[in-house]
Amino acid sequence: MEIEQKAVFSREQLDAYFASYVGMEGGNPAGAVWFCDSTPHPWTESLVAPLEPRTQPGAWDHAYRDRHRDSMERWQSHQKIARIMAAARAQTFSSAQDERDWKLYFDQHLYAPEGAEFKLSLYPLPAHLIGQTPWSKAFRGQPALVPKQRYVDLCRNGNRFRFIEGIRRQWKPKVVVCLGERHFGDFVQAFGLERARTGSYVLQPADLAKTLRVLEHDGTTWIVCPALAGATGLTSDVLLEAMGRYIARWLVQEDFPIPH
Repeated sequence: MEIEQKAVFSREQLDAYFASYVGMEGGNPAGAVWFCDSTPHPWTESLVAPLEPRTQPGAWDHAYRDRHRDSMERWQSHQKIARIMAAARAQTFSSAQDERDWKLYFDQHLYAPEGAEFKLSLYPLPAHLIGQTPWSKAFRGQPALVPKQRYVDLCRNGNRFRFIEGIRRQWKPKVVVCLGERHFGDFVQAFGLERARTGSYVLQPADLAKTLRVLEHDGTTWIVCPALAGATGLTSDVLLEAMGRYIARWLVQEDFPIPH
């Protein structure tokens, strides 16, 4: 992460910067499926003066893929999302799924500018800094970011969460897959789901079972699932593909603009 040590950013400057597409992998915000994580990975922004809010979403276009091709094979969470989407597409088209489908989806379609999905993050800065640098050291001299709780409160109570709620209202995705059930309260606050209809669904392929929390509001369905890592996460190929088949019930073939 790049930080300009001579520039001290005010709370107001950071609030305006965070109230944008900064810290979001992007893709197609008009896509039917959104994936919302707590923090971005990898970190491709810079926290340097002058802070310029990202007013347009990024995407994994050809230029992005060329720049990051050598490191993309290590991005396991995005590969898992590609497996979910490949399974959802196969289910939507009632087609057989090949083991290579997820890799093709990852290499060619995931987060494409005109693709089927969009990736955003609740918080704009990464949870794990380069070299495992402690937060207090990485942002030393930035009183609006240290201690870390001050930064968290700025996102929750400032304009970051309001921005997220606003773009959801603007684009109205069919499904928002929220990654990490321990962030449930933040998902509810960021998307304004305090009065949403809530339910649950047990995802149980074979002998594995994961309980998903399902919320419905204003034409969008949110599915809060376990994280894509960890012992209790949504990590196996069987679970990921079952997740894709589950979200396919909200989708139609036209939601996949790239030919199957």
